[in-house]
Amino acid sequence: MVKETWHYTWTEYIAALLKKADMEYNSAIFFIFLFVFLCVYFLLRSPRIKKRWILAGNLVFYLWSGWAAAGIVAVTAAATYWAAGRMEKVYRGFEEEKQELSPREQAVRLQAYKRKAKKYLLAALIFILGIWIFVKIGRLAGLMPVETLAEVIQRKGILVPLGISYYSLSAIGYILDVYWRKTKAEHNFLDLFTVMTYFPHIVQGPISKYETLLKQLKNLPAFQYERVCRGLQLMLWGYMKKMIVADRLVLYTSAVFDDPGNFAGVEVLLAVLLCVLQLYADFSGCMDLVRGISQAMGIELAENFRQPLFARDAQEFWARWHITLGAWSKEYIYLPIAMNPKFVRHMSRMKKSGKRWLSSFLKALAPLMAVWLFTGLWHGTGIDYLVWGLYWCVLMTGAKEAKPLFARLLRVLKIHTDRKAYRTFQALRTYLLFAIGRTFTVAGGLAGCGLLWRQMFAESRLWTLFDGSLYTYGLDQKDFYVAAAGVILMLFVDFLHERGVAIRDRIGSQKLLIRWAFYYGALFSLLILGIYGPGFDAASFVYGAF
Repeated sequence: MVKETWHYTWTEYIAALLKKADMEYNSAIFFIFLFVFLCVYFLLRSPRIKKRWILAGNLVFYLWSGWAAAGIVAVTAAATYWAAGRMEKVYRGFEEEKQELSPREQAVRLQAYKRKAKKYLLAALIFILGIWIFVKIGRLAGLMPVETLAEVIQRKGILVPLGISYYSLSAIGYILDVYWRKTKAEHNFLDLFTVMTYFPHIVQGPISKYETLLKQLKNLPAFQYERVCRGLQLMLWGYMKKMIVADRLVLYTSAVFDDPGNFAGVEVLLAVLLCVLQLYADFSGCMDLVRGISQAMGIELAENFRQPLFARDAQEFWARWHITLGAWSKEYIYLPIAMNPKFVRHMSRMKKSGKRWLSSFLKALAPLMAVWLFTGLWHGTGIDYLVWGLYWCVLMTGAKEAKPLFARLLRVLKIHTDRKAYRTFQALRTYLLFAIGRTFTVAGGLAGCGLLWRQMFAESRLWTLFDGSLYTYGLDQKDFYVAAAGVILMLFVDFLHERGVAIRDRIGSQKLLIRWAFYYGALFSLLILGIYGPGFDAASFVYGAF
């Protein structure tokens, strides 16, 4: 930990930091890369040159993970560019022809042109999803008895493309938008490739819409001191959440989840509760970091978290957590199924045949199940992730169907839903539901999940909370206090945001001395309290694994 780092000289310390091959966002090599990149970027005046400098930065960042991985991204970008261009060419023929057609004839001809465009759409989807399945899924929890090609690749040391789950979804969304004629195809391949490989968001998102980023990329603003300061503030806050809170809590939670059989019930329960805070600090910290980098450059990335721990039910939680994945799933999975004419007609016939309740239930369940099965597979490829997806599907469907019953129950019990106590109860209930969901995946499979729950109720040994043994599993007492203080600060900031307080605006409006006192205080807190140094490698961000 931090106290161990002072036994090293600065040269030994820097050498230890640089030994990590991967360019993690919290690694020394990334700090050096980002410093050089931003310094040159701020000196450039021409938006066109800035755009190409971003592409150069993307290539350096991505090539650091391996030439093979970069080659797969380049081929994916080429396939995306080709399919979008071919579909636009097909629709251009329709635009030329429709001038001489009546509205009815236009509708008929449009369907014919869409059938032509669909060939290119399907070719691109099969190619992109094929690569994703090939390198990401491999064996599905041991159901396939033979070694897959993906496992051969892994055994031979070829890297899985960095951020494949993120850029694949963005590419699929882009070509679907072109097919649905929601957006036009990009004619400049380098611009499209720049967006696909944009280094701040390729590792963990957010999942951006190509047209939004392309528009910003073509209108890069000049250097502005206030904007750069705001971006650096957000970066610093993200690093604090990651390195002070998440990287501390994971030392305890990973120790428990790696071998739950050797821990008391109360220790396992504590790890389950803390793993939610650890994941939130890790993932939201990364989002703050990458959004801060982009803000400093004059690019706004989509918000991915909106105080999710204050959510009052499961549906609201997922509207606040990993927002861009939810938005993507709704636009490209949920709505296409729910609004599919064949599906709607089938549900209508079922309703007319007297199966009103079943029709209503399936109408809500089928699209939602598709979304959650996809979300489970997107997060991981084992049966445990499928169960995790089904868990959330059942929760959200059940909550929707039982909503009238709960409303009547609240009226009978005369519970005032607008009271703070009830809202607090709802937030705690949602937190526990998320923690329960985490148990399916944190212990390495369903067998580990079962062991986790058995151990939780086998022998509580409450005295371990007070006899000091809790501080022997990765975190000592002081580190627990630091983590607790970090969690309180993180939740307090979220509370202020929930109340509509613009914290960075408040800090920015202070006098110079007070403003920089905040900055230096945060920076020195990170340097002193952050988990880093020769005793620790730069810990990977959790969602970077996807």
